[in-house]
Amino acid sequence: MSSGAAHRSRFRHELVLHGSTAELLEFAVPFAHAGTAAGESTLLLVRPEVRAALRTMEYLPHVMFLPPVGQPGRGAADLRAADALLAARTTPRSGVRLLNQEPAVPEAYWHEWRRLEAAVNLAFSRHDVWVACAYDRRALTDEMVDDLHATHQATGCGGQHRHNDRYQDPVEFISKHMDAPPDPVEASPASAELLDPSPSTARAAVGAFAINSKLPPLEVENMVLATHEVVSNARLHGRPPVVLRLWVLPGRLTVTVTDTGTGPTNPFLGLLPPDHPHGSGLGLWISHQLVDMTFRRHRDGYTVRLAASGSSPSAAEHGR
Repeated sequence: MSSGAAHRSRFRHELVLHGSTAELLEFAVPFAHAGTAAGESTLLLVRPEVRAALRTMEYLPHVMFLPPVGQPGRGAADLRAADALLAARTTPRSGVRLLNQEPAVPEAYWHEWRRLEAAVNLAFSRHDVWVACAYDRRALTDEMVDDLHATHQATGCGGQHRHNDRYQDPVEFISKHMDAPPDPVEASPASAELLDPSPSTARAAVGAFAINSKLPPLEVENMVLATHEVVSNARLHGRPPVVLRLWVLPGRLTVTVTDTGTGPTNPFLGLLPPDHPHGSGLGLWISHQLVDMTFRRHRDGYTVRLAASGSSPSAAEHGR
């Protein structure tokens, strides 16, 4: 057990489970004060009600308040934004402390979310940073809690920080949880099905059917681009036939691209940039920042699922 000011390694990924704002403050206050004492940039990425409770800390040196990072479904975008933030705040003589108040993640998004939490251990390992992920335990199932313990090196409570014996190697953990379950919409008849479409045909089909979804134009554009990349990837690296299916609902568009191959084995497909040792192709990495993406291997081959909705991050940005 150690205090917040104790010596630490260059990178630390800590899990903070709380049941109330008061419990979260019991961690955040000593975390920020210790960062100030150590001369470290301390970033508190919290929601307005928590910031209001911590308003006296706004005047502490090295402390900065920002909105939380984390939108279920767009893990690559979250990692890219956080990496840029850390790179901008880290100096050769001083590290960074970052407390992020995590969102309540719907179970439908949890498969990709636990991949994201595992990827944090690889994506940020080059930084001198202490990342504390604060979750409201009331919004978590037992399985979610198990996954969070498997993906965080340490646990925090109040002013105490403990080594986490339940932490697992990120590659080994995600290799056991690579295949996302089908979306319920996939059990219904598709609005359209294309056999061995060219990338240009796939783009045209998605653009045409997206009109009926009434999605914002930017979200449609993102889906068209992502579909082009996934179909191109399937034709280049997969095994024919390539089948594109799409489902159109008010405010939501879902596309699956299936080939009969075994698919890539990279457990962090689409999450990490191509120049990372565990990164993937540029097209899939960009696509994962534009739309919700999941991957699964099954007896008929390999499927990439893309989804966009009116409540997505890019749609919200377009509406500003």
